[in-house]
Amino acid sequence: MASRVLLSEGVPVPLSGRQLDLLGVLVAHRGAVVSKNELLNRVWPGQAVEENNAAVHVSALRRALGRDAIATVAGQGYRFALPLRPDEDAPRDPTDRAVEAPAPIVPVVRPRALPSAPAAMHGRGADLQALLSRLVRHRLVTVVGAPGVGKSTLALACAHERRQAARDGAVWVDLLHGDDPSDPLPAVAAALGLDPGIDLQTLLALLRPMSLLLVLDNAEIAGARAATFCHAVLENTEDVALMVTSRKVLRVPGERVLRTPPLSVPPPGAGVDESLMHGSVALFVDQVRALGQPFALGTHNVAQVTGLCRRLDGIPLALQLAAGRLAMFGIDQLCERLSDRYRLLTRGTQAGPRRHESLRACMDASLALLDDVEQLVLRRLEPFEGGFTLEMATAALSDRQLDAWTVAEALEGLVDHSLVQVDAEDRPRYRLFDGMRAYGLLLLEETGEVDIARGQHARAMSQLFDRAERALQMMPDARWIAEFSPELANVRAALDWCLEHEPVRGLGLLAHSRALFELLSLMPESAWRHAAYEAELPAELPPAVLARYCIDHAGLLVPHDPKRAAIWYRRGVTVSRTADDPALRYLALCRQVVEDRELSQAAMRYAMGELVALAGRCEGAHAARLKLWGLAARAHVWRVEGQADEADEAMCASLQLAQEVGASRWVLDDLDRLMSLQVGHGAPLRSAALVRQWEDGASRASGINTANGEFLQRVLGCLAAVLLSEGHVEDAREVLTGLVAPRSRRGDGQGESPSEAFERLLPVFAWLAFEEGRDQDAARLTGYAGQAYSPIRADPLPPWGSLVQRMRARLDGFSMARLQDEGSRWDEPRAMVAALARTAGIAASYGD
Repeated sequence: MASRVLLSEGVPVPLSGRQLDLLGVLVAHRGAVVSKNELLNRVWPGQAVEENNAAVHVSALRRALGRDAIATVAGQGYRFALPLRPDEDAPRDPTDRAVEAPAPIVPVVRPRALPSAPAAMHGRGADLQALLSRLVRHRLVTVVGAPGVGKSTLALACAHERRQAARDGAVWVDLLHGDDPSDPLPAVAAALGLDPGIDLQTLLALLRPMSLLLVLDNAEIAGARAATFCHAVLENTEDVALMVTSRKVLRVPGERVLRTPPLSVPPPGAGVDESLMHGSVALFVDQVRALGQPFALGTHNVAQVTGLCRRLDGIPLALQLAAGRLAMFGIDQLCERLSDRYRLLTRGTQAGPRRHESLRACMDASLALLDDVEQLVLRRLEPFEGGFTLEMATAALSDRQLDAWTVAEALEGLVDHSLVQVDAEDRPRYRLFDGMRAYGLLLLEETGEVDIARGQHARAMSQLFDRAERALQMMPDARWIAEFSPELANVRAALDWCLEHEPVRGLGLLAHSRALFELLSLMPESAWRHAAYEAELPAELPPAVLARYCIDHAGLLVPHDPKRAAIWYRRGVTVSRTADDPALRYLALCRQVVEDRELSQAAMRYAMGELVALAGRCEGAHAARLKLWGLAARAHVWRVEGQADEADEAMCASLQLAQEVGASRWVLDDLDRLMSLQVGHGAPLRSAALVRQWEDGASRASGINTANGEFLQRVLGCLAAVLLSEGHVEDAREVLTGLVAPRSRRGDGQGESPSEAFERLLPVFAWLAFEEGRDQDAARLTGYAGQAYSPIRADPLPPWGSLVQRMRARLDGFSMARLQDEGSRWDEPRAMVAALARTAGIAASYGD
């Protein structure tokens, strides 16, 4: 009679029939997990038995074979864990049937169902389509992005969209939930319903005939092993596609990367409807309502909500955490407390991963993936505002411990980890989100490195703008601004820190960055930054730095306090003579001559003598802008001495040189000086031909762009003065009327407003009134100009002197004084009415 026995080293092992049946089922399915229900159906077919029967027999088999013979897979079933091999030396009786290794049976793949699809996808429509498009064309797509940006949500939505496209559907593998997060293989096997202990080759053999989308979520946890696994799947299968979410690029051949951007944020001033069209605002409002808060976006709170979304960089996790704190603080307090966001944004979901419980936990999880050098570089990049280049980062961070290559490699690693963003251009520019900068500051405070990092940043900015100031001598304004204006926020941050910690370096940076503030029309800011140093200048200041400060500070004081400005000019010139720098002395003298309203004619001639002696050493081929100052000084002296033709010739030479070197701001200032000269002279000058040439647009092929609205307005202002000097009064009126009409602002947004144009053109308007016989209006406009606008007061030699002399030929002194006093009490609307009136006296009754 046939029998079944289990031999152990040739000795039969006492087992019951049911236990042998159960062992046979497990052995037959070696490599796969057999569920309890399947064991019950196979061992006790058609019988109603309790589930613990299987557990009892498994325990008996373990006692006979060893505890490791049968493994329990929690929540799934059992698997046979011992190796099988035939025993060739055992005697074989044809009447006996010993239990031998059966032919291997291929494990059955039973994929888990996908997690539920996201309830809402705010602002991700375009990103979802981009991801779907990549998956159609490529087998490995890695979705990367900053911490909390919503990579998993986007990938899950995509998996639900694509699951019907693959014959075997889509499988979701969350590597955070595996037994060993650093190894993706067990997690993938478990998601496919296989034994987590399965080897890679067996898994690849099972995947080879399948058509499947395999999604690996949180792959940064597995690091290089995730990359190795993905590469193996690509090499050994044909119809298995991989979608990976990670904070770090895998760097696998065939990989295509989709960088997940933050949700869009409305621009400042956006209305309610426009704001709700942006993903960040829509998500925040939806999340607040999901928490049961009676919240509505309206005109009363849209500015606060959009500002909050902007400060949180449009990061979904941060927005969700902020929504959870709204009930506690209200929108105003919530916005105010964002400066301490890592203590504020807590109390996240309790059902998700721990790193989503707070914004700090999320960032800490990313920090843990970095090596020591990358962590150091991340902290030290915190002071950079508005972005930075690789050169700036290496200049700031390179020291005895970190060379330039180490910094570059660490920065590349931070980009790979999605902690630093990069704009892909010919010259890449890097930046940290505001939230990442706040985290960096937190780390600097914890490590006591705040002053070290800020000092390194200030040193780098000082070095950069030392080079920038020299580069301006050889670069057009437009190109210089394009290259250096992105660093405005960095300059401001460095100046703020230096004021308290390194004033000497701060004063040097203030001097080197003067052109930046001037070309960006930020002179009021430059003025208060200079004023902050006035009370107490550092005693150890080098002469060159002190001279630059005195001259620049004086130039900023002229419009408001010319007497005090004169003191600083004298001090700056005196100090410049002690500095071993002829170019600095030349610049100081030029600016004193051109800008100092208190300088006597005798002192002016003495200064010009020094300038002539220095010119040979300072007006070289690479000092064109210094030569412009020399021409301005000559023109000013000749103007003061009544030599209008010589002044006009110097100004034309200055304009042509400025045009050649692309000094567009200087051209604008020169055109104003030329207009003043024309008003003061009152007769035609040779520069009229140049003005008409530019007005006709002949300079379009040169360094000055005539499409620039502000440039055209300055040229037209000069043209109006030229027309008046030639007696074409009606043509001049037409030009002036067009300049102050609302439509005069050019479509490029660079032109002056009507109010700005009227302010600048006041001398020409007064001249127009005088030429039209409206003497009283002309006199009142001179009185209005004397008190209304700083540009009139800033001109060291305003054109009013000669114009008023011509007026006195028609008006007696008493009448002139009375009319000027009346004009000094006018506001701008009344002055503009007088300027454009065709009949005398209309403005006198304006507003009555």
